[in-house]
Parts: sequence; C-alpha cells; structure tokens
Amino acid sequence: MSSGFFVAGVSGQMAQQKMDDISHNLANVNTVGFLGSRTSFETVFTSKASPTGNPDTAPAAFQSMGSQFVDTSSGNIEQTGSDFDFAILGKAWFRVEAAPGEEAYTRAGNFTQDAEGNLLTQDGKHVLDAGGTPIQLPAGRLQATDQGELIVNGSVVAQLGLVSITDPAGIERIGNALIRTPVTNTAPATDVTVRQGALESSNVNSVLAMAEMIATLRSYEATVKMIEEYNRQSSQLTQQVGQVQGM
Repeated sequence: MSSGFFVAGVSGQMAQQKMDDISHNLANVNTVGFLGSRTSFETVFTSKASPTGNPDTAPAAFQSMGSQFVDTSSGNIEQTGSDFDFAILGKAWFRVEAAPGEEAYTRAGNFTQDAEGNLLTQDGKHVLDAGGTPIQLPAGRLQATDQGELIVNGSVVAQLGLVSITDPAGIERIGNALIRTPVTNTAPATDVTVRQGALESSNVNSVLAMAEMIATLRSYEATVKMIEEYNRQSSQLTQQVGQVQGM
C-alpha cells in the first residue's frame, strides 16, 4: 500500500512540474527569442528499492523526475524591417553583458540604442562584440552583413559577438529569453547567418502546448483519484483489521 502511495505521489509531482513548464511556455509564446522549457523523466525499477535487489521479487517499474532543460530548437523567422532587429540563422547566440564581467546569451535580437549610441537588449543589457566589448555605434544609419558586421556611414564599426554552445545540457535560464553557461561550454559560431530586419519568434507551438496541457491535466486528475482510492482502502484497513466478528 505504501509503495502505491509513493508511486502515485511521484506521478502527481511530475504532472505538476510539467504543468508549470507548459504554463510558463504559453505565457511567453509571443516573447521574441524565447526558448521553451521541457522536463525529462527517468524510469526507476522497483528492484532497486528491494532489500534483496532481486528483480524477480519486484519486477515492476515506475517513472520519476529527471531534469529540466531548455529546448534549443529554433523559432520561426519573422520580417520586421527595423535596422535594429537581428535574427540568427543557425545554432548560435548573441553575446550580452549580464553584469560587469559576466556574459549571458540570447536569441532575441530586438536591440535598441541609447543616447550614447550603446547597443542594448530590450531590458537594457549591453550587446557585446566579438571581443567581448560593449558595442557603441556612431550616429548614422545602421546596416549589417550576413556575418554580423555592423556598418555605419559606409564603415565597419563593430562585429556582433556570436557563440555556439557545445553542450545544451549546461544551459541555465536566467530570463525569459536569456541564458547563461560556463565560457568553457561556448565556442566561436560557425556556419551561421545574421539577418537584419528580422526576429526569431518563440519556439513554443501554442496549439501543441494547449493539447499537452489538457493531457497533463487529465493525468493529474487520474493520479488524484488513485491517491483517494489508496486513502479509502487504508481507512478501511485501519477500521476493520483487528475487529472480532459477532462482538
């Protein structure tokens, strides 16, 4: 009975975590450069919990929480026509300054420019060049090449900092469209194209996410009913075991 409660409880936790991920994804379905969160699960054989470790005595298995990760698949590219909008075609990230001396990375290229000419993200973080220095642009119309070179008044003034990430499992989300990872997990981006006047939309499919939410909710409801049934049986055992018939 206790093992049934345990498995049902784990199942409920899994459904709740998955529902949290789906809700967060749906809330950011229109966020530029947003990458959805996903949760992985692991299969646990009950023989591992058996005192003897004999699979014949406990041949069943159940699922348990694995880990949460960021879905790095690309979103759709949408044309905007703005000189300060950039999209990356390929597996690469823009380098930005999360804090002095600390780098972060994003696929959201909807940049702005302040009064001093600094190129900034929407939340005010400095966009970095290939050498890790904040980009400051002179006055004039901004143009960009497919390699990410920034041109003002006919002269190349900066090169957008682009990196690829070696192991996606080492990504940590620190904002809706911002991630960080150790510098040792990055490398110079190759085989990528920068498109000016375009943005990458969220990689969340709202229709599929809604369908997944309904399926997860039904799974959670089934788990709750299972727990209620185990609780009912436990109450019956508590009340009836030890009673003597006819007294």
